[in-house]
Amino acid sequence: MTSISPPADTASPAVPGDQQPTAAPTPTAAPGASDRIVFSSDRGGNEEIFVMNADGSGLARLTDHPARDYDPDWAPNRRQIAFVSDRTGTAELYLIAPDGSGLRRITDEPDGASEPSWSPDGSEIAYVATHGANRVLAVVTVESGETHTLFANPPRIGAPAWSPDGTRIAFSAADPTANNNREIYLANADQSGTIVNLTNNAASDERPAWSPDGQRIAFERRRGGQSDIYVMNADGAAQTPITDGPADDESPSWARDGRHIAFASNRDGNFEIYTMSDSGKDVLRLTEHPADEMTPRFPPPPPLRSSDEILLAAGTLGGVRSLRVVSIDSGQSNALTDNLLFDEITPAWSPDGQRVAFASDRNTFDIYLMNADGSGLAALTSGPARDMHPVWSPDGKRIAFESNHGGNWDVYVVNADGSGEPTSLTDSPANDGNPTWSPDGEQIAFASDRSGNFDIYLLDVANGGAPTDLTNSPANEVFPSWSPDGERIAFRSDRDGDNDIYIMTTQGTITQQITNSPADDTTPAWSPDSQRIAFASNRTGLTASGSEPGDSYDIYVVTISSGALVQITATAASEQYPSWRPRRAQP
Repeated sequence: MTSISPPADTASPAVPGDQQPTAAPTPTAAPGASDRIVFSSDRGGNEEIFVMNADGSGLARLTDHPARDYDPDWAPNRRQIAFVSDRTGTAELYLIAPDGSGLRRITDEPDGASEPSWSPDGSEIAYVATHGANRVLAVVTVESGETHTLFANPPRIGAPAWSPDGTRIAFSAADPTANNNREIYLANADQSGTIVNLTNNAASDERPAWSPDGQRIAFERRRGGQSDIYVMNADGAAQTPITDGPADDESPSWARDGRHIAFASNRDGNFEIYTMSDSGKDVLRLTEHPADEMTPRFPPPPPLRSSDEILLAAGTLGGVRSLRVVSIDSGQSNALTDNLLFDEITPAWSPDGQRVAFASDRNTFDIYLMNADGSGLAALTSGPARDMHPVWSPDGKRIAFESNHGGNWDVYVVNADGSGEPTSLTDSPANDGNPTWSPDGEQIAFASDRSGNFDIYLLDVANGGAPTDLTNSPANEVFPSWSPDGERIAFRSDRDGDNDIYIMTTQGTITQQITNSPADDTTPAWSPDSQRIAFASNRTGLTASGSEPGDSYDIYVVTISSGALVQITATAASEQYPSWRPRRAQP
């Protein structure tokens, strides 16, 4: 797909043999080495707080007191752990650092406090407060210690869990309409709207735990005298058991990769800590002690910066490019990759904003994955073909990309966990590429020259069939980008003689020309709220000789409603291929 892929003069240095990738990600990959699991254990005679690495190594004891210390929960910044202790005679919430220092009490509930859950921004902790014979859902402000009640009903509230975006809280409570059966409920954190019974099941449901992307909730269900771990959609649909045995499996907690779950189980006699994939496979026992180890908790994903962030490829004119993250508010830039050997381009954020897919010519151009902090690099595709322009499916399980594997360019899809082989979604003698998923995951828009020039086409991924030509114009239309609200598609077109950014409906009706410049305005990327578009432009760039504008690109952001334009980058480098970081766990 020569005319819409990276320029032909991109440097492509040879890759020494000892720098070849050795493995692709697999479904059995363990949680990141930086993940530490906190849990309670009575191995010292009473319950204390311990931490360990995600593989069971590095065990450390944090508390040592004759009282019970239990129900730990990581702060989002991983610098503190909240837990419950009855060391004053009444159960209260305490904070402690992961090295065991800085112990302090933060509640003073006469009848007790339990089951802490941090807010995603780390400023508050939801917990269960006992008020006489009643249990209510309360919140304490960490800095001031001020408390207030959020919900007093349904009765017998327990196990609150804050959604990753901070707008909702899941919790367990008794259903007074069903013999006080325990259910999982969902409420808005601002107390607006109605409280929804998500599970509404004859079994007893407890301890909800949100996936990092906010799309699913794991919980424990007790039925027939045993507890199992279930996973459901955040709206309560598709309640699915992922453990099913004679033992008790309890207290699920998601790893930050969204693909692994820690839990406690007595399947080997006493309660130990285990991990498994989010499908219930690849069960791994982490602890082995005659004591009971309970309530494991992974740390939550790192909180997003309060500012908007754009991922891009930057490099000198005619040289290789590396990946950087730029803050729109401050203009500060951080390198995710930084090398002088490989050209790394077309980055794309995962839906939860915690991983990145991109193309790199470490071999030929292949698709690579890494964590948002630049760690965990792994090749997703390999071979002599050129694979570029990856884009994640909305559920984060698949990645579509363009490849010339068959000689011409087609759109392919591959599982994001590395399982299976890439499969082609298009098979045309023409060139197909630049895929973008619809937010519901059922369609892909892409660019193709099957009509003689490049148009934007729509492919029904769910049901198949021939693609539909949306633009059907004599101009060249490329780089489609689907808005997060699902209503519009932005793209680049030369229908006015130069490359500008346009918007159309998903039926192909052009609604707005976003830019109008004699420069090359290209590769549009939507903001998470669908109100702005980032794009690359050479309108202020310089050629390699410095004699005239044209070769060097910068990143701009335009507000769609007003047309207000802001230049985001203005460096000596050329910045291209913007990708706007998603809001983690959008409702």
